[in-house]
Amino acid sequence: MQAAPQSSDGGEDDDAIFTEINITPLTDIFLVLLIIFMVVSSSMVEAEKASSQTKGLQSERALQVQTPQGTGDSTLVPKDVVVSILPDGTLFVDSDEVTMDSLSEKLGVIKSAGAVTRVVIRGDEAATYDLIMKVIGKCRTAGLTDIALASRASQ
Repeated sequence: MQAAPQSSDGGEDDDAIFTEINITPLTDIFLVLLIIFMVVSSSMVEAEKASSQTKGLQSERALQVQTPQGTGDSTLVPKDVVVSILPDGTLFVDSDEVTMDSLSEKLGVIKSAGAVTRVVIRGDEAATYDLIMKVIGKCRTAGLTDIALASRASQ
């Protein structure tokens, strides 16, 4: 039986296998990736805001409206009028804040301009059904009968 080789000074061999794991480079990589994701995500949000401003629309997050999930393939067209209902009941027609009393008048003015194809109601999922039905009634009072309800695409 052979004995294990030893160095001449009687200590351990200098060429012994290093058995500890150094996690410092791994941590550096994770920190760099974290910074990259933070920069990319903030630039994506800014790009979404810029694109919605060029289209004349406010994004769903800008008005803090969380529409319920649903299915559908219809997209907004520039002639659509968007009525947004926030969780606290505040109403917006496109980007203008309106009250429930002045909603029919505002929609009537828009209809008289003649460029309306339909009204898209973006009601927050926390908004009451009664409030959404009142908005639909005001749209019909203003003479706008092509009404759509917005939803988020289901994941």
